[in-house]
Amino acid sequence: MKKHILYFILTFITVQMSFAANLSEYAVIKGTISIPDLKAKEVTLYNVEEGKPAVAATAKINASGEFGFMIPVSAAGFYYVDYGQMKSRNQLIRLYLEPKLDLSLVINKENYVLSGKNVGQNALVQKANEIYNEFAPFSRLGTDLTYVNFYPWLDKGVAKADEFSKSIKTKDAAFNKLLKLAVATDVEELTYTFFRMPRSAFPDKDDRPAVIKTWQTDKKFTDPDLLKLQNGVSLMSNYFFYVTMNSGDKPKRMDLSEVITHITDPALIDVYLRDAVATSRMKIEEYEKIAPSIKPFMISEASKSFLLEYEKVLHKNVGQKGLDFTYKDINDKPVSFSDFKGKFVYIDLWATWCGPCKAEIPHMKKIEEDYHGKNIVFVSLSLDKPKDAQKWKDYVTKEQLKGIQLMADKDFGSDVAKNYDVNAIPRFLLFDTKGNIINADALRPSNPELRVQLDKLLKS
Repeated sequence: MKKHILYFILTFITVQMSFAANLSEYAVIKGTISIPDLKAKEVTLYNVEEGKPAVAATAKINASGEFGFMIPVSAAGFYYVDYGQMKSRNQLIRLYLEPKLDLSLVINKENYVLSGKNVGQNALVQKANEIYNEFAPFSRLGTDLTYVNFYPWLDKGVAKADEFSKSIKTKDAAFNKLLKLAVATDVEELTYTFFRMPRSAFPDKDDRPAVIKTWQTDKKFTDPDLLKLQNGVSLMSNYFFYVTMNSGDKPKRMDLSEVITHITDPALIDVYLRDAVATSRMKIEEYEKIAPSIKPFMISEASKSFLLEYEKVLHKNVGQKGLDFTYKDINDKPVSFSDFKGKFVYIDLWATWCGPCKAEIPHMKKIEEDYHGKNIVFVSLSLDKPKDAQKWKDYVTKEQLKGIQLMADKDFGSDVAKNYDVNAIPRFLLFDTKGNIINADALRPSNPELRVQLDKLLKS
């Protein structure tokens, strides 16, 4: 076995040497995965780019479970070994790589054994990883753990992390600072993630662990080193989500221009905004409203390139001809999209089984009432299954739904759903008087900005 590993690594190094100007700039990782029935065929080594994991290298796993990396390290920092476990938070294998390190890992399902000729600071990093692994089960999908389990444990977990951080006193001040930041980030990010996971039991709204309050501050994110951690951006995102959902009786999404007042470092603001815009699913109208206040902070070349492509995609369907569908109303009379030519058309794609869809119905009723007699048609198009046609008709009658009430022929397999890539509802579509698309992912009736947009269209 040892000969086989040595041959594997020497072969790997020989291939890489043609690229190496100076072997002293490299770190070597030799590994064996000792997990029965492992299906993974390769291992990925991630480094960090702007607060997120980025692929640094991949290596095949041979029949004996062995793999290896020889990686150039221009600056010391954290790297992450992933054989498929990272996404599910099953085990963190974080390494602090520096030039000349020679590490050996034996990876088991729950932990890993570290050895080697020069492991650097990684024995200490391994202890930090163990703290992460203790918090991680509370932030996984599909577990039975609820606040009943998490709340009594949290104070002990935080105390253990704080005690460990105080013990980090190596001769490398930069490493000490970064590892302490990593531990604090792990603890907070995993705690906030807990509150985003679906659970079988929920605490009262005001029942939140006291320690979380101590983490909240007006100037929360000040250290650009956060971008050296793979969960740096995730911490910012989860923090603002938590604060939004736990502030006041009526949670309201924080405006991005408000969020960035809690971030002081320009690089953090730039990276956070890029990620927030990319994941926000903002409508065109929402983006155009917020863009003037956030663009001055998105100053990096990466952000400028991102915004250019983002805006192209955001507007890609505008002006294209809408699908000319024909579906039946509750009296089985066929109604076509082309019947509404000459009027603006607002379509609500919904279903009787969809809770969020039904939550929009009172707003839809009110907006139909307020715009009655104006040059706009409101169409509610059900994506219920064909077998539930009578259920849909009964619901429309019972709830006295107004406007044009139609039902698609094949629920999510219908032409209208496929044409507009509808895989989740409610979904709203807005068309001009020529039947061309204004927005294929329009504002909801509950959003006050919809009325602003409709008033502007009707006056044009």
